[in-house]
Amino acid sequence: MKFERLITIITNLAVVSGMVLVVFELQQNREAIQIAHQFSLAGLMSQTHLAVATDHELADLITRAKRNDTQDFSPADIERVNHWALAILEPRISSYHLRSNEFVVLEDWCNLMRDFTDLYRHPYFGAIVKSDISYADAIAADIEKRCVGKNDQ
Repeated sequence: MKFERLITIITNLAVVSGMVLVVFELQQNREAIQIAHQFSLAGLMSQTHLAVATDHELADLITRAKRNDTQDFSPADIERVNHWALAILEPRISSYHLRSNEFVVLEDWCNLMRDFTDLYRHPYFGAIVKSDISYADAIAADIEKRCVGKNDQ
């Protein structure tokens, strides 16, 4: 009887310790994924900024688009600017979905999503955002709700 009781206690302790280890492992995996995402985002943003910094023509097109001076854009110019805008939006959409799962710190997320709302509100870039992302209005409203006052700090 005592032997069976001892085996039961040891088994229960092993199960509880196994569950604790699983929780610990899941937390470590979550942190590793978050770090990998941040490195990926940093790499993508570096490539995007480098493209603008080293390509005078693209930088000029973006500057003109920001001023809403696009009347003489060729189809190739429009395509280049659209792809630049989408390259800026892609990591933000990924971060938006990660934040929905409480995966990214809110303050960092709000700072990152500022570019999304800036492009969303812009007359030229807003059309690109809204045409490419069917739920852009919902994303912008959610960002506004979560980040009220945080972008002004």
